[in-house]
Amino acid sequence: MHGRPLAVRLAALLAVVVVVVLVVAGVVVNQAASRSLDETLTEHDRQRLGLAVTFVDEALRRGIDKHGLAMLLQRVAAESGGSARVRAADGAIIAQHGGPLRGRQTETLTTGLSAAAGGGTLEITVPTVRGGFLSAFNFALVLTGLVTVGGLLIAATVLASRLTRPLRAVAHAAQRLGNGDLSTRASGGPDAESRELASAFNAMATRLEQSEALRRRAASDLAHDLATPATVLESQLQAMVDGIVPADASQLEKARAAAAGLSGVIVQLGELTHAEAAPLQRRIERVPMLALIREIVDALDGLLREQQVTASVTGTQVDARADRGQLTRALRNVLTNAVQHSPAGSSVRIGLTAGASVEVRITDEGSGIAEEDEPYVFERFYRADRSRGRTAGSGIGLTVARELIVANGGSIDVEATGPGGSTFLIRLPRTDRA
Repeated sequence: MHGRPLAVRLAALLAVVVVVVLVVAGVVVNQAASRSLDETLTEHDRQRLGLAVTFVDEALRRGIDKHGLAMLLQRVAAESGGSARVRAADGAIIAQHGGPLRGRQTETLTTGLSAAAGGGTLEITVPTVRGGFLSAFNFALVLTGLVTVGGLLIAATVLASRLTRPLRAVAHAAQRLGNGDLSTRASGGPDAESRELASAFNAMATRLEQSEALRRRAASDLAHDLATPATVLESQLQAMVDGIVPADASQLEKARAAAAGLSGVIVQLGELTHAEAAPLQRRIERVPMLALIREIVDALDGLLREQQVTASVTGTQVDARADRGQLTRALRNVLTNAVQHSPAGSSVRIGLTAGASVEVRITDEGSGIAEEDEPYVFERFYRADRSRGRTAGSGIGLTVARELIVANGGSIDVEATGPGGSTFLIRLPRTDRA
């Protein structure tokens, strides 16, 4: 199995999203908090520096000595919690109190002294609470992020595992189906999507199971259809070779009939192969449908006489867009099927109508199609008559017709069926006359 489980991928995706959100939020909040602290501390420190400057400037104008100035700076440093120094105009330190504040973030506030005080500057270095606050805030943010990501990973893993459980069930069912268990079915989860997936899989499995049953039955029927005339032909020839029966015209005709039966099955298999390749071989042209249907009915005159069935054609002339040869074979197969399933003395009706498409309805007066057989009417080699005693053919005539009609952009369906007969509806693309 290649790829990571969906649960792990979903959990990782959620974790990445949370981390990105926390980082962006942390940067924004840090900037906002820093700006707010700067504004607050600057105003407070400005007031404090202004008061200290007033005292120091006044003392220097009175001519305070260095010792007195040092005592004053000591008081300023004590009140500010940092250090203070006075620099001359040339930058030299006149007096100072307090040293560097190790391990703490500081900022230096500087302001100029009056000319009467000798010029120069007063510098006060004070600790700032911004660094400590932001450090604590960042720590809390990181801790919160770790806890949140951990919780999300656990929640996402559990949630994704529950969400993907139906997918895993369908995957396991597919594996069993691939291993030959055609009866396997999948059950969806509580959500609509997994139920739809399971329903689609079950429909596919049912269709595959039915197709496999049809394939086995078709193989059996085809083997019978090929074996019966082949056995008769071999027995007939062997009897003539052994002198059991004379090799006269009558016996040779029996052998020829058996060979014809064998050839007929092979020819129909060839027709099915050509029908499946019809989309690549078709040549679209304007086909006058009423004239074509009458030609097909005339060509089946021998079969109609043999079955003692009549055929009637009704409708108006309309043109279809199709390959004439392919359409002729398709309509002939459907009409032949209708004649073979009609009792003696009955009639087959062919109706032609035109709307958005050309519609051809072929109705027989047979016994109809059983409900259990109707879904398989167009399946290859399928025959509702399991006894093979009432109808001829190998069961691929309607399959060939469907392949040819669909290849020409049309469709064929069982429109109605019952004890009074069946109606096949064929729809074809229409070509309007200029």
